[in-house]
Amino acid sequence: MRKNPQARRILRQYTLLAILSSVIVAIAVLLSATQQNWLSSHSASAAGGGPEMALTVVDGGFCNGSACYAAAGEDFTLGVEVVTAPAAGYAAIQTFVDYGIFEPAASEDIYPPGSCDDGWDNGHDGAKDRLDEDCATVHLSYSPLPDADLDGSTTIENSERGPAREIVWPELAPVAAFRHEFGPGFVGHAGLTGVLPPFPNSTHLGTIVELEMSCPASPIQSPISLLPHADPIAEGSGSAFVEPVGLTLIVPKVGSITVNCVSPQSFPGDTDGDGCADAKELGTDVTLGGQRDWLDPWDFYDVSSPKDGVIDLLNDILGVVNHYAPTGDPPYDAYYDRGPSAGPNGWNLTEPDGVIDLLIDITGVQLQFGHDCN
Repeated sequence: MRKNPQARRILRQYTLLAILSSVIVAIAVLLSATQQNWLSSHSASAAGGGPEMALTVVDGGFCNGSACYAAAGEDFTLGVEVVTAPAAGYAAIQTFVDYGIFEPAASEDIYPPGSCDDGWDNGHDGAKDRLDEDCATVHLSYSPLPDADLDGSTTIENSERGPAREIVWPELAPVAAFRHEFGPGFVGHAGLTGVLPPFPNSTHLGTIVELEMSCPASPIQSPISLLPHADPIAEGSGSAFVEPVGLTLIVPKVGSITVNCVSPQSFPGDTDGDGCADAKELGTDVTLGGQRDWLDPWDFYDVSSPKDGVIDLLNDILGVVNHYAPTGDPPYDAYYDRGPSAGPNGWNLTEPDGVIDLLIDITGVQLQFGHDCN
């Protein structure tokens, strides 16, 4: 059911950045008049470097550059990560994810085909063109995390609120976590490190927001974009950082990925490219490559070049040993690196963690000695 026109207009007016701005400005008025340059101190950056946010699949699939893969009919976790932080750090973040597909030739409301790209709110319902549900196809499903009473009490703590559970930024002040779905295939998040200045500074790199998504049962390709602040669609709710000193808004470099919802390939197809066919990884015999995830490129420790489908002494075990680098210094090479096991088995290793050590890497490849996917 469509919202009435007045309700839609109100929802669009109260963007996440507006909420954050009102919180910060209210505090600034009380505590420091010098902080009130927040609304006028915007500065764009990262056109050719500098601060950057990116999308990735953090669970239930993997990414190879901008091409990402998840299983048709299954859940996966979409992540927004900080690739490069502002030089001065940041005290607030805002993200805006677009996982719908704009259909400009479609009909907006009762109007003729093509009305989705005419710049008008044809149905006078507060949603025009891409913001109207008639003008977008949404293949992927987003399941907002609800408030969770984690300790069995009758009171929901701030850290148990849905937005605070989805914003996984370590420095988040849970009371200052916000989430809003703006229209078909749009979701935004925003958060602060505190509620009173001086705001704690963050230099965190890595995932800051996680969204629980689902693929449809049939294989499809679906683009997902991270929209920046001042984007024509995202407007004031686009992705941004806010520096702790001066409350300067920094617009990061952002990008897009394509999620491929796929089914396992028949032998010898190898979706994750780890040297072991999907059919083998779905098997039960671990020595033949089984009990693995066909969408995890790190759980078959084949580091021969080219991959030969078997874990042996000369190519694989000695290959890892010869790149032993417990501090990440040379002769470190990410090709030979793995991260800790995600379970349930010791060979279910994860993406490189930046060091090649005894406990995870050398022991991990030795554990798989003799495993043969040929």
